Amino acid sequence: MEAAPESQLPVPRPASVRLYAVLSITLALAAGLGLRLWMLKQFFDVDGDPLVYGGLAKNLLLAGRYALTAPGGEIYCTLIRLPGYPLFLALCFRLFGMENYVSAAWVQIPLDLAGCLLLADFAGRIVPVLARQIAPVSLRFGSASPSESALCSKFAFSFRTSSRGGSEFHNGTTLQREAAFHRGAAHCTLWLAALCPFTAIYAAQPLTESLTLFVLALALWSVARFCERPVWSYALWFTFSVTYAALLRPDGALIGVVLALALVMSLRRAEGKPETAEKLGHKENLPVLKGCGFSRAASEPIMDAALAPVGMHIVENKFPRGLKPRSFQTAGHPTARKAPRLVRMALVCTLLALAPFAAWSWRNWQVFHVFQPLAPRLANDPGEETHPGWEGWVKSWCLDFVSTYDVYWPVPGSPLDLTKLPNRAFDSPAQLAETATLAADYNSQGQSLTPAIDARFGRLAEERDAAHPLRSALWLPLGRMADMWLRPRVENLPIDLDWWVYEHHDTETLFSWAYVGLNALYLLLGLAGLCMRPRFWGPMLAYFLLRSALLMTVEAPESRYTIECFPMLFALGGVALHGAFRRCTTLWQKRGSAAS
Repeated sequence: MEAAPESQLPVPRPASVRLYAVLSITLALAAGLGLRLWMLKQFFDVDGDPLVYGGLAKNLLLAGRYALTAPGGEIYCTLIRLPGYPLFLALCFRLFGMENYVSAAWVQIPLDLAGCLLLADFAGRIVPVLARQIAPVSLRFGSASPSESALCSKFAFSFRTSSRGGSEFHNGTTLQREAAFHRGAAHCTLWLAALCPFTAIYAAQPLTESLTLFVLALALWSVARFCERPVWSYALWFTFSVTYAALLRPDGALIGVVLALALVMSLRRAEGKPETAEKLGHKENLPVLKGCGFSRAASEPIMDAALAPVGMHIVENKFPRGLKPRSFQTAGHPTARKAPRLVRMALVCTLLALAPFAAWSWRNWQVFHVFQPLAPRLANDPGEETHPGWEGWVKSWCLDFVSTYDVYWPVPGSPLDLTKLPNRAFDSPAQLAETATLAADYNSQGQSLTPAIDARFGRLAEERDAAHPLRSALWLPLGRMADMWLRPRVENLPIDLDWWVYEHHDTETLFSWAYVGLNALYLLLGLAGLCMRPRFWGPMLAYFLLRSALLMTVEAPESRYTIECFPMLFALGGVALHGAFRRCTTLWQKRGSAAS
């Protein structure tokens, strides 16, 4: 009687543990759903970017053109936004009614919660307890009898490769404890993600951030799954997630670059270390495994069996004590044997990922005669007037979101109020006088940044940069990056920009400081998780650093630019939080044992 080609032998879990897991997941999802529905009721707003995306979606459906509508009613083609979110809104409008923006939020909320579940599973797979092991609890049988399969379940062992090149076998109790650590980290991650108000509020807004968070979670989950089991389904999920992330926002391509490189390096390491265990078996006097199945030896009864990790298979032989595997191969060997298939996967997935951008680039070339595979940095159409002098001058002093909101966004088209400029915008009384003259000329000429006025702003920016090169090249970019990481994320809430002025609004100030503390808690948990060095800690750290370096080039900071880092912070925080809880519990038990 042959067993199934692939049998999963999970660590036995008592009914109480299963009940706790179901209860924890249900409560976390219910709490997350309640939070998002409350935010949808209280803070749903359609203004600014949602109208741009909605206009593109509406014209796609009604006119069949990727275009915006001018104030006069005429339609003009554009490339200022990538098509990812307009296509999503077009689907919502088609299904639920034209310009039904709230339908997008109703779709985003379950997707956001699904992303929380994906992150929980990802966190359970990266915990550092088993990061140095071959993945446990999955076993492939070739021709095992039911009794042998049951015996392997009963006497389950986990294999650990030691740092000295030897091997250790740990009994089922150890495996149960380590599996509990996996589950605990997953539950902590789920609660951190479901109850985070910073990401939950974007699920209630028709903006790109919510879908971006979902596809980032999908990318992390699929790459972890693919490293454990390189099959087409996980490869295609990964391709879809990183491609759509880049179609939503130009900086979304960064996650694909980082994770793809990490995936290639991981597979190369697995292929480059095809160490067999004959050597280990001779050193440690351990059974050696090889093959794709096992059967009973003819001369001796079976005494016990070991649960082989993924990539370790058992075959018939003549070991005098029943089951004597001849040689084993670690997870690197199947990767080496499947190298041609992995190359085919990489080629197909690369072509699939590039296809949408090739179509987008071709459309832009046909319409505008420019090569633009993503979207312009300044969100301007070809031939549209830009203001490099104004941009450079703002970049020479802008440090926080208050300046972005009060000065950068309104100009041109609104008055330039000199009283809203901070003192750091002037290095001398002469600069203050020149800036006042520029503001007066701008306001008197219809609040338009003419080429002459823009050039004068450019000369003023050059003067400031030449006087303080280190400030312009380092200190201000670092300050803007810190503002995007540390500022209370209340930009979507009805809270004044000067939230720190207690005399003006004591309740809002206290609430904002609470948000500052909560944001700091998530960042500290993520840092603690990085220090534990779970799987993929290197790619996640690289993503944080590369994204921070990219944000240092932005002249007008917004805290939402760092929200894309939160899926990784959730996973790292879940690992760190459960690790701290486990250590505290262990110390408490040791003290109790010592006292008794």
